[in-house]
Amino acid sequence: MKPVIGITAPAGGAENAYVALKRDYVRAVEAAGGLALLIPTDDVRGSAEQWLSLCDGLVLSGGGDIAPCFYGEEPIPQLTSTDRARDAAEFALCRRAKETGKPVLGICRGAQVMNVAFGGTLWQDLPAQKAANICHKQDTPSRSELFHSLALTQDSLLARIMGEGKHECNSYHHQAVRKAAPGFRVAAAASDGVIEAIEQENGRMIGVQWHPECLAEQNPDHAALFAWLVKTAGENR
Repeated sequence: MKPVIGITAPAGGAENAYVALKRDYVRAVEAAGGLALLIPTDDVRGSAEQWLSLCDGLVLSGGGDIAPCFYGEEPIPQLTSTDRARDAAEFALCRRAKETGKPVLGICRGAQVMNVAFGGTLWQDLPAQKAANICHKQDTPSRSELFHSLALTQDSLLARIMGEGKHECNSYHHQAVRKAAPGFRVAAAASDGVIEAIEQENGRMIGVQWHPECLAEQNPDHAALFAWLVKTAGENR
């Protein structure tokens, strides 16, 4: 039996949740040997326990901005649209995964969800709030295009998964982790100091600011993240 990996899917609005979620997530999970299960996030707070009971691991997918009220701030002018129902649903799923020891991979927004869920904070807008010296929001036709470098923290779980030293990634964000949540540490950073990855100290959760699902097919170091998730999820069964 393949490990079942839940993937949070945006819900509501004009787009169908299953169409809005890019196929790259599903393909990356299944190429790593997992079975993908899409979880709609319009409001699963009351059923987070049941959804997680169907899964061996979880992917928190990318998307829009997190409402800053969840980390004690008011919105700045550069903040884009938010979805508090999705925020609350993913917080509930993430916290339940921690309680049950199921591995979680947070991707872009998902890394931010992970951080805020356990008490961390965010930069609401990098250009407005932090002197970032490189572009973090590329505008290229293909999301599989590598864009900037990142350095992995020595002796981190992420470095063991992807390989020590510098790597390259794609980049599609204007928010980022500001202060890592208690129990988490910085696992990677860009050359300008922007946090690119965090990981839980017990090794069950990793959040990355880039989109490895778009890179996994052609880049083994990024595919390794999904291999880790599926393997760890399988060990939990």
